[in-house]
Amino acid sequence: MKEKKQKNSKPQKADRPGATQNAGTAPKQPKPVSADPGALYARTLVAAVIVVITFFAFFPSLHNGLLKTWDDQAYVTNNDLVKSLSVANIVKIFKEDKGQYANYHPLTTLSLAVNYHFSKEEPFGYHFTNLLLHLLNTLLVFVFIYFLSKNNLVIAAVTALLFGVSPVHVESVAWISERKDVLYTLFFLASLISYQLFLKRADWKWYALSMLFFLCSILSKAMAASLPLVLLLVGFMETGKWKWKMLPDKLPYFVVALLLGLYAVRIQAQGNAIGGIMFPLLFRILHAGYGFIAYIVKIFIPTGLSAFYPYPYPLVNAGWVIDTPLPVFYLTLILTIAVLCFSVYGIFSGRRNLQAAGFGILFYALTIVLVLQFLPVGRAVMADRYAYVPSIGLFFIAGYFASLFNQKKNFRIPVILVMAVYALFLVFLTLKQTRVWENDETLWNNTIQLYPLDNRIALVYGNRSQYYQMAGKPAQELKDLLVVVQSNPKDDVCLEKIGKIYGADLHDQESANTWFAKAYEANPQNIEVIKDLVIVYGMKGDFNKSLEFSLKGLEIEKNDAFLLYNTGITYRNLGKPDLAKDYIRKAGEIDPKFAGK
Repeated sequence: MKEKKQKNSKPQKADRPGATQNAGTAPKQPKPVSADPGALYARTLVAAVIVVITFFAFFPSLHNGLLKTWDDQAYVTNNDLVKSLSVANIVKIFKEDKGQYANYHPLTTLSLAVNYHFSKEEPFGYHFTNLLLHLLNTLLVFVFIYFLSKNNLVIAAVTALLFGVSPVHVESVAWISERKDVLYTLFFLASLISYQLFLKRADWKWYALSMLFFLCSILSKAMAASLPLVLLLVGFMETGKWKWKMLPDKLPYFVVALLLGLYAVRIQAQGNAIGGIMFPLLFRILHAGYGFIAYIVKIFIPTGLSAFYPYPYPLVNAGWVIDTPLPVFYLTLILTIAVLCFSVYGIFSGRRNLQAAGFGILFYALTIVLVLQFLPVGRAVMADRYAYVPSIGLFFIAGYFASLFNQKKNFRIPVILVMAVYALFLVFLTLKQTRVWENDETLWNNTIQLYPLDNRIALVYGNRSQYYQMAGKPAQELKDLLVVVQSNPKDDVCLEKIGKIYGADLHDQESANTWFAKAYEANPQNIEVIKDLVIVYGMKGDFNKSLEFSLKGLEIEKNDAFLLYNTGITYRNLGKPDLAKDYIRKAGEIDPKFAGK
């Protein structure tokens, strides 16, 4: 291999293109970077400053809580898999084939189990771990880009800084459930760097380490399956041209990605995460193009960030009205095709500037393609967390051209000023966005402010109503539930909740009865609604109606102790004690609290 020959040879001019920050020409007698104390000091100082700035930007997230309505309860609070570090439970974590929220990410679950062991349900430890992983990822971005750019400190510094302080990454860092994002990225970047060292040193231990990190990455989140394609891209950038001999050592990565990727898709399909909302093929292609461009805009202009981005269609009876695609979809698809064509042309052009742009765009495209909603997952058209790794490619482009202009004396000060102002702008937005994720109320208030009185975010109103229920705020809960019902008048669960608020909190039995009746009409098999009607009619003294619904309920759940007991009591109130005895006796046998009454 070419790298082998270089290993034992003296440094040559051609071995280090771009080692300096002039037009890519190497100095006559370059020192090895590792032997230059000044260069090492500069790299260490720059990296340290970036980490400190990143920590400052995300510091408020350490005071955030566990979310009660947005996955944290499933990943931590109510997740039995994280509540023990016994060998048997760790084996169960890796054998679990149902997946948490239709995902298979055992290393992520294991990391949360370690947090639970030390912190239980105190949120600080979880948030601190997420932030620590993000800081490590920022450092690894610095190292990865430094190697990729042939030791260009400016490119590495700009890329790492923008990655570190980007507001788009707040969802991945400040949301405990997104531990999988920051964890898979740690191993993803470690695998890339190990592979770079393998290319430079032709030492197979680095290859083995890269494979190990890749396996850890894909066991943290299936999105890591894109890494083999990124390795091909990195290999191409190392040589500047395509060679078939670059392919064989990537094949084991492809095998691992294919096997675990298919397994992850199967789990998502079994968990109904894929295809719950299935659009026609044309729409899915248009959605992919829309997402491709929308993520680029959000990464560079990160305003209007939300925990939930609804599909841009009217919502009627909980279904999207998709008669005609929106014009913006065609525009973004055309832009996507144009950008991809440019990137392919650029990387094969042989021109350094175009190759850098092409690499950045293709890195972005390869790492985001799996989440562009071609196969719909969830009820949102996009999500900030999906941009975590892909943003590296776009920030690399910014770093490359910042370095290019920085080499020209007339542009040096303007470039520094522009980058400083832009970085401060990102830090300000990140500080603000971390507070959005403080708790459920602040999170959903932010989304509702972005989409006011919009029934497309009925899910958000439903989540906020659940938070208000737990916080003991029935008036606010009722207001949000009424919005949800407007979106889906047949939502029997929501209709029942409204009835309970009127009955238990507002003491308006007539209104409660009206909403319970609507819930029963929407779903006559909802046993909880039937029980509500039993109680309401009993309180009104309408024993015949109460008995009617008790008997209907027993047709669905014949051994329900409450319904059995109520049937017996109602027969007694109607003057039929002989019929009452058997029902009351059976209720007591099933549930002792009804015995002897």
